[in-house]
Amino acid sequence: MRYVAGTVTRTSPPTVGPRPRGGHEIHHDATLRAWTVGHDPHELRRAVSRDGAAEVILVGACLPSVEEARCAADAAARGRWHEAGQLPGSYLAIVTDRGTVRVLGDRAGTVQVHWIVTGSAVTWSTSASALAALTGAAPDLVRLLAEVTTWGAEPGADGWFEGIHRVPPGAALTLAPDTPPSIEQPPVPAGRSFAEAADALRHELPLAVGRRALSGRLSSDLSGGVDSSSIACLAAAHTDLTAVTYVDAAMADQDDTRYAAEIAAANPAITRHLVDGRFTGSRHYDQLADLAGVPVTDAPALSVAMLGIMEAQLAPAVAAASTGHLTGWGGDNVLDAFASPADRYRSGARAAGLRDAHRLARDRRAAAHPVLRATAASARGSYPKALARLASAVLTGPAPQGIPDAADVARWCGPLSAARWLTPAGRTAVADLVGGRVRSADPAIGPGALRERLALEATGAEFANFDALTRALFDLPLHAPFLDTRVIDICLAVPAWERHRPGDFKPLARAALTGLVHAPLLARRTKTPFTGIYDGLRVNAPALRALLAGSTLAQAGLIDTSAVLASLDRTIHGSPADLVSLHGLVAAEVWLTNCPSTSTFDGWWEPAPARESAR
Repeated sequence: MRYVAGTVTRTSPPTVGPRPRGGHEIHHDATLRAWTVGHDPHELRRAVSRDGAAEVILVGACLPSVEEARCAADAAARGRWHEAGQLPGSYLAIVTDRGTVRVLGDRAGTVQVHWIVTGSAVTWSTSASALAALTGAAPDLVRLLAEVTTWGAEPGADGWFEGIHRVPPGAALTLAPDTPPSIEQPPVPAGRSFAEAADALRHELPLAVGRRALSGRLSSDLSGGVDSSSIACLAAAHTDLTAVTYVDAAMADQDDTRYAAEIAAANPAITRHLVDGRFTGSRHYDQLADLAGVPVTDAPALSVAMLGIMEAQLAPAVAAASTGHLTGWGGDNVLDAFASPADRYRSGARAAGLRDAHRLARDRRAAAHPVLRATAASARGSYPKALARLASAVLTGPAPQGIPDAADVARWCGPLSAARWLTPAGRTAVADLVGGRVRSADPAIGPGALRERLALEATGAEFANFDALTRALFDLPLHAPFLDTRVIDICLAVPAWERHRPGDFKPLARAALTGLVHAPLLARRTKTPFTGIYDGLRVNAPALRALLAGSTLAQAGLIDTSAVLASLDRTIHGSPADLVSLHGLVAAEVWLTNCPSTSTFDGWWEPAPARESAR
């Protein structure tokens, strides 16, 4: 597993402790020691400010230029440390400034920072598993449980292991001598008009793709959808490209496949490979009968449900000796938006918010009154109040019987139908966890803004999992230009109700990319549904039943196995109510099964060499 780790000494003399096994030291002074594990030399960049007061160290798969890094160091010396996190690319940033150390990942959470206090030092890492191995921390079963039985309860500082703290994506872990660790949020990016954002994105997205095209032989997804197809078109302007379109029985005759073929035919730099799951025999939830063959990820990975499809889809890229595979991950998060009538209503545009709510109900063929009522009620509500209600509902209320209804777009959080899996002990544990987050919840955030942020962070975290799997299985790194902080900052500076317009599909993409990508693509008004997951559930039901029957969460007394297996049977036969929760539970159980075999201290850490201890 690739990761970065470091130790910051808070008192004198400097603490000398273990170092990551196989780590390459990138910094050592009286305050900070830092190492990379599994990174190539070109994935490291550093710059010192012109006055020598500050230094910026960047580690990642796509890095800013030397001059951009130097400008960030100069800014840090003047107190603007956050600019080190707002450069082009995808990376971890370490900023040192006159004894203060700040460590920050990216806004999407593709690079996350975790930390613990050990004696007189703080040890941090982009891998929570590494810190768990250092301290012997166990997985946090209640957080896992909350993820699959509720929605909208943000994790905050809670990591996947007990006692391992998490830095919220985009924020900085700030460490200084004789000072407790703290979390600093960067300034909120200034708002942009739709036109301003389109102009900025027209420059920034091609730059993000073009820089990656300089890194070696590239391949790309080419689904025919707006996101991956736009990335492929932008990459083909720089280099010959192996592009892959994956279909199954449900997708073969959909619009996506036709658009993908048209794009490849119109662009001679693209060599397209059509991979048909009907012929490769690949399905969702393949390869889970023997979990020893599933690579370990730093967090529960939804992508383990894609192992068979992943192998078939990426085979052309691997055969072409690709050194990096481009994807459209994050496009839905930044080019589109969740419907957010409540946020518009709360902003003061009450009539517009109610019109949006009525239109949403009509589009979803739902009763208008509940959506209108929830939208109006949002002006009197807040996220802390909503979390308190959720804690009470989990503890005493009945679980919903279906998928979240249309009115939930105007609510902050709620229980999922999978809450009926909870035992009394499970209900109490989840209610306590949710209730514990009331005090730290942001009272000013609207339901739409919260959902948008949590969805972005979930996408970023899962992309990191997917990348870890493809690196481990195929030695193939993935890239997601839409998830670069710079791209996110541009797009999310536009209000959600301007990025998501009824009757229009991803208007920001059309405004920004016209003339740069295949023109008919930007005129699309549809998105292909992905329903092949039910076929995978049916075929792989025996392996899934065996996994869930031996559930770690059930053995801990937190969920009822019979209720879970009943949900699996209903879902196999087409019920959508528990589909998302089952997916999350499978990911959690695979991760819990594989965690013990990889969490030993000696597997992750080693004593510091004498030459380091003597410094």
